[in-house]
Amino acid sequence: MIPNELIEKVLKEIDPDKLIDLTSDLVKINSVWDPAAGTSEQKAAEYVLNWARQQGFEVQMDEVAPSRPNVIIALSFAPGERTLMFEGHTDVVTPGDTSAWKYDPFGAQIVGRRMYGRGTNDTKGNLAAMLIAMAALKKSGVNLAGKITGGVLCDEEDQMLGVKDFIERGHADEITAAIICEPEDGLICITQKGAIRACFTISGKMSHGAMPLSGLNTAPAVARIIHALHDLELEAVRMLGRDEFLGWPSFTPTVIQAPASGAPQLNVMPGEARLLVDIRTIPGQSHPKMINDLNLITAEIQKQICNHYEEYDKQLDVKRNHDLRIGLEILTDRPYTLTDRTDPIVEATCWATHKLTQKEPVYAGVPGATDGTFLWALKNIPIVTMGAGDREVPHQKDEWVDLDQLIETAKIYAVSAVHYLNPNKEN
Repeated sequence: MIPNELIEKVLKEIDPDKLIDLTSDLVKINSVWDPAAGTSEQKAAEYVLNWARQQGFEVQMDEVAPSRPNVIIALSFAPGERTLMFEGHTDVVTPGDTSAWKYDPFGAQIVGRRMYGRGTNDTKGNLAAMLIAMAALKKSGVNLAGKITGGVLCDEEDQMLGVKDFIERGHADEITAAIICEPEDGLICITQKGAIRACFTISGKMSHGAMPLSGLNTAPAVARIIHALHDLELEAVRMLGRDEFLGWPSFTPTVIQAPASGAPQLNVMPGEARLLVDIRTIPGQSHPKMINDLNLITAEIQKQICNHYEEYDKQLDVKRNHDLRIGLEILTDRPYTLTDRTDPIVEATCWATHKLTQKEPVYAGVPGATDGTFLWALKNIPIVTMGAGDREVPHQKDEWVDLDQLIETAKIYAVSAVHYLNPNKEN
């Protein structure tokens, strides 16, 4: 058994006020990636870098892209076979129309036991919790075996350049498990949906809206692609059913642009259209097969539409070029993740959650994707995604986090590390 004295030694080093202050300081830094506005993750990363140095950590900063750095924090114990990673990101999404907020998006205002502001929930609160947990482990001087790596990464909300760079530089090579610090309301998320994002580009011929026969309309192709995507979704639903933790697979057209660029006009038939699709996958779906299906749809609908125009023009006795083209680009291909319930990192987080809450841990899945996707897919690192915050709150106005849950989360992170890196292999 892990002695209670060992746990208490770590927990007494977690200062709730310091956690709240650190969260507040991070939220007050506008780290939206917006080159036009001059904001990025740079200042937030620099703040974490300086904070970590003040705590006595080994720390380095890697430039992923201009004004977009990663911060890597290292904590070593006695020699051991395991290296645990805590991962959190510094970027936040735009607040949108700030006049729609009741609270300043970058004010970190505390009302009752809630802190409001962009990133309080996703995920600067949990980033602060993991940093405070690491500091508590260091200050306590507990006898553990192995290492902890704190990955404070950029660009999680978009292309996940930060975690890709982290892996490419070799930082993930020794990591044996990772806790992804995201708002999951205290749930133990052992799986998350995969993502395929695709762009269909349909090229026809522009014309006057009153003279459509002098052009080649892209709209019929867009309609058929949307219908074909729905058929693929129905097929996946029938074959796989509803996943216990992730729900249903989905093939969702999200953006239709016609024209593909420039201003739309009612009396102009666009010469090019673009359709963006967000596909979310569950265990049992093959990404290579789905991408092949998308390519087959592209070729088949192009053929169907060209044949349609040929037959239609015969009826109208019209002669025109039927050279409509459909292109497909795969923008994102991230597989789903699934960590076995018997994996040591799952056992550690479940044990810590039960120890501190006196409640049975609840397993769940992440409906979206996190940086952990790439750790799992590219490096075979088992991951658990967990943290404070209502799962429905991210990216909304008046984003908030419950401060008591955040404090509890920092403790769970720390005790999870104690269990995972405990030199007594029987625990």
